[in-house]
Amino acid sequence: MKFVRESTGLVKEFGTFDVFALNFSFLGPAAGIAYPLFISAFLPNSNWILAVIISSLLMLPLTINYYILSTNIPRSAGDYIYVSRALGPRIGIMVGMSLITAFSMGFPVLAMLEVIMVIIPALQLIGYYLNNNSIISLANVIMNSNVYLFALTTVFIIVSFLLSFKGKVYAKSVSYLTILQLIGGIISLIGLFMMKGKSITDITVPQLNGQTFALASVFALSLFAFSNAPSFFAGEVKRKRNIFFIGYILSYAIATLFTLLFVLAIEYGIGKDEYITYTLQGWNLPIYTGSTLSFLALPFLKSPLLFLVIASGLTWYLLYAMINVSASSRLLFSMSFDRVLPEFLSEVRNGIPVNALLLTLLSSMLFNFIEVYLGLSVSFAIDGLWFLTWNYLVVSIASLKLANLDRRLLITAPLSILGLSTVIISTIFYVLTYPTFGNVILQGNVPFDIFTVILPPLIGLITYEVSRIERKKEGIELELIYKEIQPE
Repeated sequence: MKFVRESTGLVKEFGTFDVFALNFSFLGPAAGIAYPLFISAFLPNSNWILAVIISSLLMLPLTINYYILSTNIPRSAGDYIYVSRALGPRIGIMVGMSLITAFSMGFPVLAMLEVIMVIIPALQLIGYYLNNNSIISLANVIMNSNVYLFALTTVFIIVSFLLSFKGKVYAKSVSYLTILQLIGGIISLIGLFMMKGKSITDITVPQLNGQTFALASVFALSLFAFSNAPSFFAGEVKRKRNIFFIGYILSYAIATLFTLLFVLAIEYGIGKDEYITYTLQGWNLPIYTGSTLSFLALPFLKSPLLFLVIASGLTWYLLYAMINVSASSRLLFSMSFDRVLPEFLSEVRNGIPVNALLLTLLSSMLFNFIEVYLGLSVSFAIDGLWFLTWNYLVVSIASLKLANLDRRLLITAPLSILGLSTVIISTIFYVLTYPTFGNVILQGNVPFDIFTVILPPLIGLITYEVSRIERKKEGIELELIYKEIQPE
């Protein structure tokens, strides 16, 4: 069997730290703790520390599973490649198109989070530091205007794409922004621990109960499940010893450590009950308390270090977004290379599938208008459970059929399925058991929730059938293409 080209045209731009940075920033501990800690207000008997430990252990097999897959099949758009080669083109294309659609629909969410959770509190913090009420007022105006929110999310999307249009620029941007995030995180931790709001003996003793398990599920849906960023770029990773071990396992370990330290620092420096009270009821400062940034910056309200903490915060959702958009472009590119999508999507310039990137930009702009300007939103639980099921669970099942490449998959794949199933089942169980908790994480637009669940796989199924018919007209059996793994 022959390929249209002997190589994909993608360039191996990612070095060891670049791969580490991709996964660490995709996990994003500083941003990832915000929603779980907010939800903990509705789970008053939950233990933050134990929830983090349980969640990280549940998702660890999935991380190791991806490490083994990327090591044995180092191809970009890894999730699509794994599933399509193991389970066939129909399911593979459905997963690939579902991910593309999900990333496009999720991009405006990231843009909105950047504005609400970072830019607005950043302006308020700067206004407070400078004693300038005009800056604080501007932040409040933005918060209450869909037009301003839409304008800023549009700018955010454009910036994310501009940083992704050249391979070298993208790789270096991810690395430098991650370094800034790490520095800001370390400074914030030092500041919070120095506040000494509580005695170390006041920190809650770990106590295992149903509410802690419920919170652990939220941590998984918000943070620990997202440990597969290198798989989308594996074909562009330089062949260096242990590069995927550092990219997956070491980054996961350090992200887990940062998460634990952030949780401990907030309990120690501010207090768990105080944090929840401030989050729900506000405080006597003109600063939004729904953002983690406000609390991480609290020790530096009168220090120039405040600006470094703010700069670090600006990287949180920007890095998420940059990975999302580039992952989508690799999926489009890979399916084009497999002759499922039009050939122009596999055109590569400057090491980037440029037309695929532009198509991702257009679809993201469309959903930005729908979700931000029109105000439609998907619930956290529906979005998270859908993603765990359609992406990670299917990849884990596919891994069983790929065990001939590496027998370790016979261990990691079942454990991944067990961990994911535990999160999915426990989330559903505790939604039913704790109605207040359920009402919060299910909050969203119900018709749009249904739309987001049905649309992605439906687009995938239609894409498969149209592609199969078109290739048959050319005398090509689509199934035969998937007997081979794409070249590098």
